[in-house]
Amino acid sequence: MTVIVNESRIRIFNGAKVGDAVLRWAVRNGLDIDRVPSLLVTDQWGHQLDHEAPLSDEQVINVINQ
Repeated sequence: MTVIVNESRIRIFNGAKVGDAVLRWAVRNGLDIDRVPSLLVTDQWGHQLDHEAPLSDEQVINVINQ
């Protein structure tokens, strides 16, 4: 499945959760993976998402790098 994280298309396994996609995005962008659990994630409308929330194909999420 594909999700869009901060305008980057990320291929991830079916059944992935928000935290899985954020981790994949962080690794791809060279971010410290220890920070991933503390990153704020929102959907395309600005609603905060839990890292355990399920994802769907082509879902758009945004990571707020605090």
